[in-house]
Amino acid sequence: MGPAFEDVDKIVALNDSQISIQFRRPSPFLLESLEVQISKPGASDIGTGPFALAGPRAPNELRANDSYYRGRPSIDRIVVDSYPSVRAAWADLLRGHLDMLYETGVDALDSLQSSSSVNVYTFTRRYQYEVVLNTDAPALRSPRLRRALNLGIDRQAFVRDALKGQGLPSYGFVWPKHWALGGSVDTFSYNPELASRLLKAEGKQVRFTCLVPPDYERLALIVKQQLQAYGVEMLLKLTTPMDASKAIATGDFEAVLIDVISGASLFRPYRIWHTGGSMNPGHLGSPALDRVLDGIRHAASDDDYRAAVAALQQQVADDPPALFLAWSARARAVSSRFVVPPTEPGRDILASLPYWTLNGEYPVARVH
Repeated sequence: MGPAFEDVDKIVALNDSQISIQFRRPSPFLLESLEVQISKPGASDIGTGPFALAGPRAPNELRANDSYYRGRPSIDRIVVDSYPSVRAAWADLLRGHLDMLYETGVDALDSLQSSSSVNVYTFTRRYQYEVVLNTDAPALRSPRLRRALNLGIDRQAFVRDALKGQGLPSYGFVWPKHWALGGSVDTFSYNPELASRLLKAEGKQVRFTCLVPPDYERLALIVKQQLQAYGVEMLLKLTTPMDASKAIATGDFEAVLIDVISGASLFRPYRIWHTGGSMNPGHLGSPALDRVLDGIRHAASDDDYRAAVAALQQQVADDPPALFLAWSARARAVSSRFVVPPTEPGRDILASLPYWTLNGEYPVARVH
C-alpha cells in the first residue's frame, strides 16, 4: 500500500474466517487495495487462487487448487506455451491444436470471429497508453504547453488508426467506468483551435524526444503525425522497455510512451503517480498531485470521494503530467469445445476460468 498503509492502526484475526482492520483515519484505499494481488513476502509461489504452479520441473504448467475457497476448478491442468508470433498461435487454434489463445491481436480478429470452432471475447483492459512527460525538462516545463499538447490529440482518431478501433479514448487517470467519475470537469476534449492558440502563446517551436519501445512504434507515429499539424516536432527514439523504465527512474528523458495499469480502482494510479507510491519508479508526480490523490485516499464519504476525484481531474487538466491517449482493448479466443460462463459485458473471461466446462470428453485443457 505504500504511504496509505500508515492509515492502518492494527489488524486482528477474530477467528479462522474473520479479520478486523482498524484505521487511524478514513481510508477508502484500504478496500481498493484488496483489488490488487496480495503477495506473501519471500514466497512468490504461495497463493490462494484457483490454480497453483505444478512445480519446478514444469514451470509452464498449472494444476487445480484442491483447497480453493470457492471449490475445486473444473479444469484440472493448464499448460501455457509461447509462440514466435500471434499469427502462428491463432493458426494452431484454428487447426484445433490449442484450446485458448491468450491474446489474439487485432489482425486475427476477422479470421477468428468467422470461425465456427472458435469464440472470441473482447474486453477493455485496465491499462492505458500514455506519453509520460518530464515536467522538469526545459522543453516541457510549461503546464500551458502540456495542456495544449493534450488538447491537440484526436483520441477517437488514435483509437481508430493506431488501435484499429479496439480501445476507448483516455482523458486522465480515472478508469472510464469508475463509479465516482463525473462529467463536470473539462479535461482534454479534442480542441485543435484552442491547442493552436495555446501553442502560439508559448512563442517558440516545440521540440522534444520521446522514447518508444519497439512494439509501440506505430502508435508513436500516429501521435507524432497529429502533433505535426501544430508545428510540434516529436522525435522518436526506439529503446527497450527496461531502458525506458531506467530513464523514468533517473529523470533522464523528455517523454516516454508506455502502457501502464490505471484501473479499475484509483489505488492503481496512486501507487504510480504519488511521489511516495509503492510503484513510482521515481521522478513521477508532484506535491500538488500528491495533495489531490491524498484527498481521495482520505475521503470520509461517497460525496467527499466524488469531490476529490473531480479535484484530481481538475489538477490533471491544469498541469498534465502526460499525454493521455487510450485504454486498450484485448480479445481472448477460446475453442468452442469449452463452455465459458457468462460474465458482465466488457469483463475479462479469465475471471471465470475455474468454472469453464467441456462440451465433450477431453482429458487435458491446453490454454495458450
